[in-house]
Amino acid sequence: MPIPSFTAAQLAAGGPGHGVSAPVTALTIGVLDGVHRGHQALIGRLRDEARQRGLSPGVVTLHPHPITVLRPEIRPSYLTSLEDRIELMHEAGAEWVVPLTFTSEVSEISAEDLATAFYELLRMRLMVLGPDAAFGRGAPKDTAGRMRALGAELGFEVVQIEPLMHDHERYSSTAVRKALGEGDMERVTALLGRNYKLAGPVVHGFERGRTIGFPTANISVAADRALPALGVYATRGRVAGRTLAGATNIGTRPTFDAGHVSVETYLLDFEGDVYGERMEVEMVHRIRGEVAFGSVEALKAQIAEDVQAARVALQ
Repeated sequence: MPIPSFTAAQLAAGGPGHGVSAPVTALTIGVLDGVHRGHQALIGRLRDEARQRGLSPGVVTLHPHPITVLRPEIRPSYLTSLEDRIELMHEAGAEWVVPLTFTSEVSEISAEDLATAFYELLRMRLMVLGPDAAFGRGAPKDTAGRMRALGAELGFEVVQIEPLMHDHERYSSTAVRKALGEGDMERVTALLGRNYKLAGPVVHGFERGRTIGFPTANISVAADRALPALGVYATRGRVAGRTLAGATNIGTRPTFDAGHVSVETYLLDFEGDVYGERMEVEMVHRIRGEVAFGSVEALKAQIAEDVQAARVALQ
């Protein structure tokens, strides 16, 4: 199947330049959600290999996740927004990033046709692949071998990196989501190479925290963002140009109404109005799981303990 014109237009528009003066490139392709340490190693290798050959290193990142098209009954949860993903890829060493919209038409394009489009539209002369690289129609397991055969025909090189391990486990987005679902923030941090972040505008909630002496800033997090296990966390909140220690509750408020899951942060040693501001919440350590208390007084006493635990954890 020829590459659709709208896909070709995306690649041409998103690449590092146009025409004969456009740089010759090296690239990798994938979702790369989370841009964890395995992804960082892949992009770092891409950057180094490109530098040796005088090429411009970049990433073609698929969005939305292919599973949304191939298995629409499954709703993916992302570790990063597309914007954050692109920024993290640049930090890891990519000079340019092309978000390629994954559609049913794109799912029918063969790996060879995609690579040919990269060769022609992005002037790709080197493809760097992860250890499990599989893209194109049916995501064939022999993608690397097929790319080497095509590269020999068209004139581009293929390099495939070895798996990167952490504590007897491969770095992967799946491993990050598993640790996140268990509330193991130390493992999440080790896999990502940074603390996990949630972000969104500060919105009005039920304001029950204010009535018991612990006013919280509630952020509206995108519905497709992966959340840590329910509970209380030591966090750092970045809002209105300030970074503040915090204790964040991710849960359904079972003591009051057991409603939808909310993300509420009590900012330590802070007084002020941050409604409408965008806030980033950096998850550092899980203090405890979610608990339903028998009284408001018991809840207040526990929150006081949580705040002290957050202070200690953040020191």
